[in-house]
Amino acid sequence: MKKILISCMLFVTTALFAGEIQWAHSYKEALTLSKKEKKPIMFIMTKSDCKYCKLLKSTTLKDPKVIARLNKNFINYMVMVDEEGATVPYMLAVYTKGFPTIWFLNEHGQALFQPIGGYMKTEPFLEALDVVGKSYKEYLTKSATPLMKKGK
Repeated sequence: MKKILISCMLFVTTALFAGEIQWAHSYKEALTLSKKEKKPIMFIMTKSDCKYCKLLKSTTLKDPKVIARLNKNFINYMVMVDEEGATVPYMLAVYTKGFPTIWFLNEHGQALFQPIGGYMKTEPFLEALDVVGKSYKEYLTKSATPLMKKGK
């Protein structure tokens, strides 16, 4: 009976959270996870009074395909810049002209591409995720150095 109850609880928990993006709790955590898991960071900057930020969150970021792709291939971090205690890396703040702004970063917090500014519909966003994912794999391959030289 105990095993059945535990199985049911695990199933319900999985079902409840499978449909949500897994967010890092801080920029520092996103960098750490990116290094550990060898995934790029999707960093979204939003504001509480931004209608396009709300639209992005209620449509594109709720799409099951987007959620699945983000959770599988990215470290995700979102910051609401007008909240108390919000921290944004200086260079990202300088180059952000509006909201929402979506940055794709490497494990060192360096931009991989120009940011996406504004609301983005689901299909173009999925295409962007594919481009970033492919480019990041190439980046990892080029930046990887062998630990030991052959023949030694």
